Amino acid sequence: MRTDSDKAQLYDRQLRLWQKDGQAALERARVLVFGSSTLASESLKNLVLPGIGGFTVVDDATVGEQDARTNFFVRPTDVGQSRAQCIVANLSELNPDVVGQAVVASAVDFMESHAESFDTASVVIACGQPESVVCELSRRCEKANIPILAASSAGFQAEVLTSVSEHT
Repeated sequence: MRTDSDKAQLYDRQLRLWQKDGQAALERARVLVFGSSTLASESLKNLVLPGIGGFTVVDDATVGEQDARTNFFVRPTDVGQSRAQCIVANLSELNPDVVGQAVVASAVDFMESHAESFDTASVVIACGQPESVVCELSRRCEKANIPILAASSAGFQAEVLTSVSEHT
């Protein structure tokens, strides 16, 4: 574990932006990600580098040839292996303070068998998930008062839908 001095040096730029309280909130964040596509990997990279507390990637996909060409967080030698496990291993190398976990399961199976995971998540990100899955995730997130971002991309086009419970 890094000392406060080490963290101040490592996270200098972002501490100037959101101060110690903001960094502490980021370090407490637990992100639950459904999907392990390039979009999911790159989104997680932008959370791992500044030091989120931890993340879980849920996906039952395996690395294919296309993934090896388009996803920076899988390697050609990973073809045939769990994509979630590969991206978690490679993302974890970026910041040893961040705890990553892979769950090899479909989103539907995960929701049925790991309902308690929504109790500890700070935010849910669904990348490239079918509409039926996004709707069920959104329902569960609303019930648990957790923000959800649903994202998909094709080429240079992307779409992000957000849902956050109303608060005053």
